[in-house]
Amino acid sequence: MPEACFLRSPLFAEHRLHGIFSLRSGGVSPPPFDSLNLANDTGDDPVLVEKNLDILIRQSGINGTPHRAVQVHGCRTLLCNGTGRMHREEADILLSDDGSPVAVRVADCTPILLADPASGLVAAVHAGWRGTAKGIAMHAVQSMLDAGAKVENILACIGPCIGPCCFQIGEETADALQQSCAGADTSVQARDGQYVADLTALNRLQLIQAGVRQLNIELLVEGPAACTCCNARHFFSYRRDGQSSGRHLAIVAPIRSA
Repeated sequence: MPEACFLRSPLFAEHRLHGIFSLRSGGVSPPPFDSLNLANDTGDDPVLVEKNLDILIRQSGINGTPHRAVQVHGCRTLLCNGTGRMHREEADILLSDDGSPVAVRVADCTPILLADPASGLVAAVHAGWRGTAKGIAMHAVQSMLDAGAKVENILACIGPCIGPCCFQIGEETADALQQSCAGADTSVQARDGQYVADLTALNRLQLIQAGVRQLNIELLVEGPAACTCCNARHFFSYRRDGQSSGRHLAIVAPIRSA
């Protein structure tokens, strides 16, 4: 894991796309938000959050402030154009067709970035367990198709999230996830009187069932290193640290020529 303030998707970079997942290092926020917190609704100073966003934008090379929305663990898509900002609308899928960056905030939930290099369409997806149970990855692919993307062109990058090592759940949540798509039961297992779920595997399966080619799906970090709850050095975690902690941004946008 690099000592930087973000991870970059190699798959997206090959296609002249920014696929960025922020780390917790490199910012200016004090504990418990140390240090690159990118959400101002968890108790951090909004001035520091804005400074953190400026740091990430500058270091990553993204052209402008990303669009963000009020995330509610649903499947609504918000079409975002023009100058990036924090929208008042509720949405967990943010889609852009004009080259403007879109982003979602996460701290254990699964961030999914989608792009069709041919059409220029990009989308950022916030897939918590509730969204995953509702099939949000499939909804996001359909939103891309409805906007003019071709499924054979769609690239997907799944960022770090809480892993099955730490994501213990009850029977009701397990049942909901097992019904999220065909074959989902293999990614939800009974363990020590509880259940554990692999959100990365579930969302990858949904992308494949939506028609995205397996070769076009990238896991930005794989294995135990991808668990946000386990790896406090690099990641914020709601389950580990609670509400008063930092949040990451996952951002996607075309790379514009200088």
